[in-house]
Amino acid sequence: MTILIILLLTLISSPLSEKPLTFDFGNSADKTRDWVLITDNVMGGLSKSEIIYNANSILLKGDISLDNFGGFSSIRTKFSQLDLSQYEGVKIKFKSTKQHFAFTLENSQNWTRPNYKNNFHSNKDGTWMEATLYFKDFQENVIGQPTGKQLNLEKLKNIVRIGIITTKKEAGPFSLEVDYIRFF
Repeated sequence: MTILIILLLTLISSPLSEKPLTFDFGNSADKTRDWVLITDNVMGGLSKSEIIYNANSILLKGDISLDNFGGFSSIRTKFSQLDLSQYEGVKIKFKSTKQHFAFTLENSQNWTRPNYKNNFHSNKDGTWMEATLYFKDFQENVIGQPTGKQLNLEKLKNIVRIGIITTKKEAGPFSLEVDYIRFF
């Protein structure tokens, strides 16, 4: 009996039994709704965006304006504590209107501190794709400007927010629909 209990405890605590960290979007009860919209309006920009929760996805759509030094829209989690150090990267199942986006990692609530980005985009309108982004390829940015430095992987232990942001400063409509975000 003791051997059976030890074997059971070993299987339960085994990394193979751990479920990967996943944000699986949609309207059902087990989906997440703790994402917030942040646009260039925080700096006086005039872009318009909205978040729509569909049955199996989240949709970020709107119209980017370059007026008043604007030019971006994003969705981000509320501030919390995430240790992503056990993962190599992130997979995002999405479809968009041939737009360019970046997945972002923040390790400070101070917006003037560096954050980290890795770009992804779709070559086909309205086609589901999966982007695979490795943390070793994330670039450091300060207030939207690249510094030329890579993400120090030690910073993955203290991530306070993740997100997705438009990366091309092009005026006009855009949309990004995300089925899931899964760390691997």
